[in-house]
Amino acid sequence: MKTIWDMELIVSFLQVIVYSHAWESVNQGISRIHHHYHVHNQNNCEIEIRFIQKNNNRSSRYVQNYLCQNKSNIKHKRHRNQQLHKNRFFVRHNTNTIKEPHDIKQPFHWPVKKEAVVEGDLILGGLMMVHSREDSVTCGPIMPQGGIQALETMLYTLDKINTDQLIPNVTLGAHILDDCDKDTYGLEMAVDFIKGSISNIDDINDYNNCSRGHTKKIISGVVGAASSVTSIQVANLLRLFKIPQVSYFSTSPELSNKQRFEYFSRTIPSDHYQVKAIVEIVRALHWSYISIIYEESNYGIKAFEELDDLLAKHGICIAIKEKLVKDSGVAETIAYDHIVLKLLTKPRAKGVVIFGSDQEVAEVMRAVRRQNVTGFFSWIGSDGWSARNLVSDGNEAEVEGTLSVQPQANSVIGFEEYFLNLTVDNNKRNPWFVEFWEDHFQCKYPGSPLTPYNMGYTKECSTSDTLKGMSLDFEDQLQFVSDAVMSFGYAFK
Repeated sequence: MKTIWDMELIVSFLQVIVYSHAWESVNQGISRIHHHYHVHNQNNCEIEIRFIQKNNNRSSRYVQNYLCQNKSNIKHKRHRNQQLHKNRFFVRHNTNTIKEPHDIKQPFHWPVKKEAVVEGDLILGGLMMVHSREDSVTCGPIMPQGGIQALETMLYTLDKINTDQLIPNVTLGAHILDDCDKDTYGLEMAVDFIKGSISNIDDINDYNNCSRGHTKKIISGVVGAASSVTSIQVANLLRLFKIPQVSYFSTSPELSNKQRFEYFSRTIPSDHYQVKAIVEIVRALHWSYISIIYEESNYGIKAFEELDDLLAKHGICIAIKEKLVKDSGVAETIAYDHIVLKLLTKPRAKGVVIFGSDQEVAEVMRAVRRQNVTGFFSWIGSDGWSARNLVSDGNEAEVEGTLSVQPQANSVIGFEEYFLNLTVDNNKRNPWFVEFWEDHFQCKYPGSPLTPYNMGYTKECSTSDTLKGMSLDFEDQLQFVSDAVMSFGYAFK
């Protein structure tokens, strides 16, 4: 299968920015950047459509026109592990309290600000949703797929760039932060990316500081964020300092506005293509009366507006239009019950399109179960939730028969073997990996700090625990993370 997103557009876009900005931080034999890439028409966007069906308690996925076994029932394809570049790295810890849970009396601060830092001549910033959103605390539980795996994909791709010497005589480093899938917290974290630029400006104006050795390395570009609403907030900040940004999961059509977001690009296609695919599915099913649930964010609102217009052009009526309030919290179960009850007021509209994120949609499915209407609706899901275990785990009966639309992506060669060989001891550069380990094995790792999520673990983690040979689900869209890092690598080349 071909890659759905031609990286040449991103590379050519980044080259212009890098020429004027990023190379200010390195002077090792680099004279100029050659502009030889071409911009291709990107309307030919391939969409992967999945049908999830439950038979005899076994899940099968029909992808396009061929059958794929569930990942838990097959052995992952292994690739020969490559020798990784041995970067020097260190981890900083800052125990300043950002916000404490108001419902738990605890002897520790949460969240603890951490950052994964890989030293290099050029530094890429990374903004990952390592933790999920939570209503009662700033950062929720660890996110294994879209968080930890995405972060490790960035580190793995950096290793590959440095090992292959893609950028001659230059090492690419990283400064990666956690936005906890919240736009306000993500913006707070992104301020760290511009501190180097501000400090260097101050140093230039300081006539008493003549030593160039005190100049701090600036961030040459930022990979992230994941959610569209966070990417929009961060893009508005980074543009002031002309720092290029490449997102890997942000799909809102609003981000295609180059007058507003001239330093923003992405490796994943806009929701514009998803919307067109969803409308074609609705037409193919001969539905003329449907309901729509959409997230109250840039991601959901823009998609709904396009859906509304396109459905009207094809004479398809909308029975119910309901918003999912982002960050409404799991305690607001009555809000989700209200959505399901409202859908039931139009029983003829059994087809429901949901444009939302995994956490909110998981609550919708629980509300469906509470109202005892499992199997009543036929769901069409967007990429924000339809391939996430967070929604399907515990809600298997509710999501049965869901049609989902996903951007087509290939696996990152060698990544699965790399990830399955990681342990807490050999992965010190990722300060959040111990939380993933505790969550995965449901144990408390010796010496690890207390969090709101490992307090209840009574079992101590064993040093013999390993990910090898275990059934582990991988995020389907990790290719877009790797592509985002590689686009900077080729632009710096």
